Amino acid sequence: MGITLAGGLTRRATALDRSGYLLYDSDCGICLALAGFLAKRVTTRPLGLLALTEAGTVPRVGRLVEGRPLTTTIHFVRADDTILTGARAVLAAGRLVPRWRFLAIALDHRVGHAVLEPLYRQVATHRRRIGRLLGLPVECPLPPRKGETL
Repeated sequence: MGITLAGGLTRRATALDRSGYLLYDSDCGICLALAGFLAKRVTTRPLGLLALTEAGTVPRVGRLVEGRPLTTTIHFVRADDTILTGARAVLAAGRLVPRWRFLAIALDHRVGHAVLEPLYRQVATHRRRIGRLLGLPVECPLPPRKGETL
């Protein structure tokens, strides 16, 4: 299937590359739990997991997020250099998880964002308290990635 551009040029339509890097706070139990969940289910190819302190280790990501208030919300840097934050970042990462992607796709639209963003903000505001109530560790190493060996 192709798209015909002005001048008779034909360009082949390609699917949007949804791969990227999820930047998380390594001092937050909920963030660590999410990163651990993703590490067990998604290979490193479509999803890179970076603690906020490691954002500079990937030059492209470091350049894109430089000067942003990273500690206030979770960030997802897509392959096309789009930066998503908050609930949209969680949905972008969720789209890469087998069996969970269908739920993320169903919620990844304007109405879903309007419903999920206030919920995300409440969790983010009280994340340390919620983490303690759930007994989540403040710091722990991530498990090996799917497809990785030690």
